[in-house]
Amino acid sequence: MFRGLYTVTSAMQTNQKKLDVVTNNIANANTNGFKKDVVISEAFPEKLISKINPKLPSNPNNKGSLEVKRDGEGFFVTTPKGFFTVDSPMGKSYNRSLRFAVDEQGYLKTYTRDINKGVDTTTGFYVLDSNGNKIQAPNNNIEIDKANGNILSNGQVIGNLIYNPHKNVIGTINGGLRLDRIQTNFKSGQLIPTNNKLDFAIKGDGFFKIQTQDGIRYTRDGSFLTNNKGELITQDGNYVLGKNGTITIDKDFKVTAKGELYIDDSFVDQLDIVNVLNVNVLRKEGNNLYKVEENVNPNEQEFKGELLQGSLEGSNVSSINEMVDMITILREYESNQKVVKAYDEMLGKAVNEIGKV
Repeated sequence: MFRGLYTVTSAMQTNQKKLDVVTNNIANANTNGFKKDVVISEAFPEKLISKINPKLPSNPNNKGSLEVKRDGEGFFVTTPKGFFTVDSPMGKSYNRSLRFAVDEQGYLKTYTRDINKGVDTTTGFYVLDSNGNKIQAPNNNIEIDKANGNILSNGQVIGNLIYNPHKNVIGTINGGLRLDRIQTNFKSGQLIPTNNKLDFAIKGDGFFKIQTQDGIRYTRDGSFLTNNKGELITQDGNYVLGKNGTITIDKDFKVTAKGELYIDDSFVDQLDIVNVLNVNVLRKEGNNLYKVEENVNPNEQEFKGELLQGSLEGSNVSSINEMVDMITILREYESNQKVVKAYDEMLGKAVNEIGKV
């Protein structure tokens, strides 16, 4: 009973966060270059549950065969016996299926997809072997022994994926739903002509690089100004960067589709526009700026899109869709409230009536 109550309340907390995100999206529906957010939720880590009796020895030979599928540069594996173990921030989690890839250091980690649909292990969790240790391939190349679950590199076994718990373990259990992260949808917004020479819109993937007091930041908002020195700045006074640093212009400047700046037909500089492949590591900081998650390097690539002068990129928020999502969230929240009320009534009866028997 109590576990059901915890599960429902965790869902209510997650819905509350979803509602906050949706309302923020609606509030920024007319903000230049704004990208909508979505809440990524997940179950709490799966924990092993055991019978209440003395522990029995495990059977290390009861591995079972793996089913292995390739997922681009990654792997998708399932096992009928035992569990795969992942080291999450909330502790070890156990499951019978797993998606993983090899990161730059050779470690096996879970992954997401970057902007080009490639494997991105930057924010992934470490995959552990049967002894609870991280698995690292010396040459970033691995093979999987389907029969026993061994991971091989250069023909040598470097770990085993399958953890076999004691025989008194009867399965796994989780504590309900929790917020995993808030993910930004970087789909392009509508291009809006303004005929203002200081307005720029990026057509395709890419970000302007901005110099702030706290370091380099990224933005899609190209509504720029000039200060009293003729330097190109954002609406909040931060410097817009070129390949050679800050940019100084005058009223007769021109910009090409690649971001090259000319004054009187003389090349001055080029706007520093980059394509960040691992956009999952970008975090909103306010004022339409993005910062890179701590201890993570952005995977910057050459800008291959098109820069449009005299236009701005609108928000990619659909107010109608967000309103529909808001109604759905509120209905889910109300349903969970009714379940909490039902649990409360049952607990009241258990306290007041069972004791009379």
